[in-house]
Amino acid sequence: MEFLRTIAEQKLPYVVHTPAEIDKLRVLRAADLVTAFIPPSERNPQGRAIRQLAQVESITAKGMLALNKATSAFIEL
Repeated sequence: MEFLRTIAEQKLPYVVHTPAEIDKLRVLRAADLVTAFIPPSERNPQGRAIRQLAQVESITAKGMLALNKATSAFIEL
């Protein structure tokens, strides 16, 4: 949810650079919380991962609802 909140604070489309953020984005997309373009992983001839960029297109209605619920739960504490 923290990364979804970070995305919500950005101007969309939002480009994600680091492998860790791209992994988090994959989880959010799989949960249908965002729509995003994430290119398939590629490796160079030496077997090392090639640095990729991913782009968040939008936060879905389900994502906005999850953010609102998380915010409400935090405020109630």
